Amino acid sequence: MADKSVVALVLSMIAVAFLVGAFASPYWVESFQKSDSRFIKAGLWEFCFNDYTFWKDYNGNRYKGCWYIFSDQYRPIWEWLSPHWFMAVQVMVSVALLFLVITTFTGILAVCHVFPEYLEEIILLGCSLVKFVIVIIQFIVLVLFGVQKEDRQWVPRPDQNFLSWSYGLFAVSTIMTLAAAVTLLKAGLDLRKKLKEDFPRRRY
Repeated sequence: MADKSVVALVLSMIAVAFLVGAFASPYWVESFQKSDSRFIKAGLWEFCFNDYTFWKDYNGNRYKGCWYIFSDQYRPIWEWLSPHWFMAVQVMVSVALLFLVITTFTGILAVCHVFPEYLEEIILLGCSLVKFVIVIIQFIVLVLFGVQKEDRQWVPRPDQNFLSWSYGLFAVSTIMTLAAAVTLLKAGLDLRKKLKEDFPRRRY
């Protein structure tokens, strides 16, 4: 059981590292270099353009360089940059990261045997359940972003853009989270079996 808990913890920490990388880096979708597109790249919180003008921007602003999505620079086109599906992705990734960090920290405490053994079983199974929910959220994000990236009402020339390495980091994080959830489930069930043998009169 202890070995499985340690393995789950390592997998969780790897998942957190990859998810933080995906969360912070601006390479979810990128334009091919040979396409000479006005759009360069985008992440969850940053967009980069090369002298781009938006047809609904009556001020005629020319967008060049990389800016934070909520910066004053992008305020005239914020609604276009952040359609409802994109905001949903931002929220889901943020929620996934928050709960993944919480369950990983809880896993560290469990591995260090901070909790009583009977409570440790509940924590392992609970963390496993939360991680399974996180995986579902991450899978929805992968599908939603992968499909909507082709939306012609979003960044220009989607046929000249591709899902880049930040999206790949997020996919790897999803796999690691799933592996951690399965390992935690096995660790929790093993501990329950051990407790049944040690305390046969206890009700489960």
